[in-house]
Amino acid sequence: MAVEVRLENQERRYFMTWGRIQHAVDPRPLAELILRHASMFGLGGQPTAAEVCPTLQAARDAPYFFEALISFGRQTIPDGPDYASWRAGRAEAMARGEERRSSTWVKDQAGQTRPIGKLHDTTVG
Repeated sequence: MAVEVRLENQERRYFMTWGRIQHAVDPRPLAELILRHASMFGLGGQPTAAEVCPTLQAARDAPYFFEALISFGRQTIPDGPDYASWRAGRAEAMARGEERRSSTWVKDQAGQTRPIGKLHDTTVG
């Protein structure tokens, strides 16, 4: 899932993480979780709101979008009896602020916000 985070200066940043972990239908728990941990990243402003994007298309132009997509796509999600344990592990990690991808942003000397460094990968196991 892609989550759009709006900053107090109205700029937007995107996070990518697992979907349907906190709730099977309601996107609000995921948006609230991302907003709670968004300030851990140098986003170039204070996060004020978060919203789950209806599709990944909204985040496709964000830096490191495709790297994050590939990273999630490479992970195996178990089915059957192992799924509940896997899901519980992801939920616990997400509650700690892990299991999402974003880029680090800074303001340069001209006052422009730009990405720096590489993708933060906060996955576990």
